[in-house]
Amino acid sequence: MISLKSYLSRDTDAETAYRRVISLFLQGISLHAVEGDKEDHDRFREDIDKCLSVLSPKTPVSELLVVVGGALRAMEEYNQRTSKFVRRQNTELQHMVTMLTQTIISIGASSDHSVSRLQSIEKSIESTQAVEDIQILKLRLSECLEAVRDEAVRQQKDGRAALENLKKELESSQELTGSFKAQPDLDAATGLPGKAEAGRAIREAIESPQGRFLVIAVCSRVQAVNARFGYAVGDKILQAFAEHFKKGLSARDQLFRWQGPALVALLQRAERIERVRTEIRQFADTRFDKTIEVGQRTVLIPISAIWSIYPLAPPLDAFLKQLEVFTAAQVSRDHA
Repeated sequence: MISLKSYLSRDTDAETAYRRVISLFLQGISLHAVEGDKEDHDRFREDIDKCLSVLSPKTPVSELLVVVGGALRAMEEYNQRTSKFVRRQNTELQHMVTMLTQTIISIGASSDHSVSRLQSIEKSIESTQAVEDIQILKLRLSECLEAVRDEAVRQQKDGRAALENLKKELESSQELTGSFKAQPDLDAATGLPGKAEAGRAIREAIESPQGRFLVIAVCSRVQAVNARFGYAVGDKILQAFAEHFKKGLSARDQLFRWQGPALVALLQRAERIERVRTEIRQFADTRFDKTIEVGQRTVLIPISAIWSIYPLAPPLDAFLKQLEVFTAAQVSRDHA
């Protein structure tokens, strides 16, 4: 083992010792540079290797300074790119953890302990500044998700057992009462009757379509909200939209959750469609904001809708097709 002092003093030539110092410096920053993006890290090491290849016993001192300057510039640029990489990873992790936390809270597939772990990780991300910190957080997130998965499997088993018990209790109840009246299929997000109920109501109404209208409204940007903040936040947006829409309808009107971000309302009116359209426009065109808690933050989300009104008219299949086409077109427009 030879010391740095001995290595440099083996040759009394000061210029040679200077070259050796520069060579050791370049090799050191090449070997110990923090790896963020792999391709960027490889490119940085190639830049340093090019600087090393220029060094030779005959390289003049003036040119050595140029080599060192080029290496320092390469190192500064790499540091800037690595800092951007860390910030980008930081932002991605924040969005991912927020979405996972909200989704887990929504579906109840985890204990409070798992939710607390995710919230702790989310708080740690805010102070993350190094690549090593990002790697540690990813490991913590992986361990937390494994625990969530195990909890979800356990709850799935418990759910199946509870469902079997419920079926047995219902069968016993039917035997005792002799009949069982099915409850409406209510949508979990909005509390409205679902698509199956809407289909039955439309089928009945279209048999006597005189003075009957259907309004379909597609809440805008719900898919984007789901992707950024999680489905729990998207459900809150739909719930607020449904409450706003219901307030604008009369007590005798029927409102349903159709599919995706769409609602449908069945109306009974004596007026012509132009008058009915004017009535609906008074509240359906209104844009409003909803404040929602997302993790540690408060987010203000604008809510609006694209809507249309149709007079009920047979045949049923063709009428339902109109609704499907309208909904698909608006959802595709949101994705664009």
